[in-house]
Amino acid sequence: MVFLSVFQKYLQPSIEILNLRIDEPITTVTDLLFAAICFYAFFRIRKLEYAGRVKWYFKYYFLCLGFGASLGGLLGHAFLYRISAGWQLVSWVFTLVAVALIAQALVELAKPLVKPWFATWMSRINFLVLVFAVLYTLRTVAFSPVKYYSIFGLAVVVGSLSYYIYQKTHKRGVAVLMAALGIGFIPALVFSFEWGLSPWFNHSDISHVILSFSAFAMYKGVALILS
Repeated sequence: MVFLSVFQKYLQPSIEILNLRIDEPITTVTDLLFAAICFYAFFRIRKLEYAGRVKWYFKYYFLCLGFGASLGGLLGHAFLYRISAGWQLVSWVFTLVAVALIAQALVELAKPLVKPWFATWMSRINFLVLVFAVLYTLRTVAFSPVKYYSIFGLAVVVGSLSYYIYQKTHKRGVAVLMAALGIGFIPALVFSFEWGLSPWFNHSDISHVILSFSAFAMYKGVALILS
């Protein structure tokens, strides 16, 4: 309890640069940091010589996640006051597609280790849940479908398949991927309880920094898997 008492809920002030108002500036910067790491991972994975669908899914996972984070920072934080709230949907849809791509990457990676019907079934379920999440998000303009689909895709599909693959192969890259996934769930707690250190480093900023570490660790795991 003493540890948690240092965390508080903080609202971040706006700043003005050259008569341009920027809301939540540090949150925007940390979102762009997260996006930069995702774009870096995309370009690095693209150069790997590995051939196959697994690489394609991982590569475009990072690309979509990078677009989601960068647009989230700019449209969802910095300049939301200049546009309608509906523009946040662009970032959310990119995030949903990113989760679907990494889930499919793990399905492809598990194919040699599972029955063909199981891989087919998992792919179809993943696609159907994605379509439902996208349509429900567009209809309601709510973030909750993104949150719940992310839990399904990352915890249920990616987490369980990563553990199964590691048990069968003991590949170091899969172990790193699981560790990165574990790190990635910490921001959910920080964001849900709105734990911040100051108005200039609030719960959103802490979440984005941890997600950046998680994304870089995930890239390292993917690089080992594809090497």
